[in-house]
Amino acid sequence: MGISKEQRQEKILSLLGESGKLTPDELASAVGVSMATLRRDFKELKERGEIFVGYGHIQLKNIITKDANMNIPFLKRLSDNNEKKKIIARKALEFVEENDLIFIGEGTTCYLFTKLLIKHFSKLKIITNGLYSLNALSKAIDFDVLGIGGTLLTDFNSFVGPKAEAMVEELFVEKFFFSCGSYNEGSYDLSAFTGSLKKKILKKSKEHYLLIDSTKFDSIAPFYMAKPKEIDRIITDDDAIEKEMNAGLKKQ
Repeated sequence: MGISKEQRQEKILSLLGESGKLTPDELASAVGVSMATLRRDFKELKERGEIFVGYGHIQLKNIITKDANMNIPFLKRLSDNNEKKKIIARKALEFVEENDLIFIGEGTTCYLFTKLLIKHFSKLKIITNGLYSLNALSKAIDFDVLGIGGTLLTDFNSFVGPKAEAMVEELFVEKFFFSCGSYNEGSYDLSAFTGSLKKKILKKSKEHYLLIDSTKFDSIAPFYMAKPKEIDRIITDDDAIEKEMNAGLKKQ
């Protein structure tokens, strides 16, 4: 017996959530139905506001992974500049090798980066204070994963505070991948608590990689976190800006 219409449409949404966008032929093959059946599903999902039907491709309307367990502020940030964040996450893979010991900060770009690590690597040792990154890593059975405890900062979905910072003091990692709220002669955070924890991790890690979308070079955040000389590499979606910013780092 085949799957029901509801199960079929849920599978379509799940596949789009994982891949971003797919062609009708790719979806027909993955779901195992005729193109005629798929077109009826597309029509219903489009009318419900679930998907966008473009020229030769289908994608989720909000371009983000649907997850009922994610809170609204995180989902909103995940949808903001989502394509830019995906570019950054893919570029960051270049700086990871099998068996690396890395710390991944909180934030939506770091979350997307985490999901790609699970897809592209078979053995990593990862520490994170990001709630959703930790949840994603629970599916990476061959990874060694350590979650930082402490106080849950709900709006940022991250663990912070004295207990988290005390735990960091006992660690040392090869690479630290983190994001920020803005950049202007250094990185700034939107929360004093996330910024304080990141300062601790900077001191307990060898290489520091800032993942930042290009819109944040023109934005403002209140809490100064990392000096340019503390950042080894800036990874952003705009190649020209990335080249300019990293040239500036080398002069520090």
